[in-house]
Amino acid sequence: MVYPPRIPKPLKRPEEQRWPSPTPLPAVPAEDIGKILKQILERLDTIEKRLDNIEKLLAQTHATTP
Repeated sequence: MVYPPRIPKPLKRPEEQRWPSPTPLPAVPAEDIGKILKQILERLDTIEKRLDNIEKLLAQTHATTP
């Protein structure tokens, strides 16, 4: 007798593997939020400049290697 193929059961996630619920942010004055955002943007600009320099160096090394 030939049995039909077994259908796999859907996987169930245990509760521990779910994303944690978001925690509320502490109350921060609007002036501080502005300063923090400015610092973040300055850091991102610095990172972007470094990445541009790395990109240029890589382009030069690829151009010079046969």
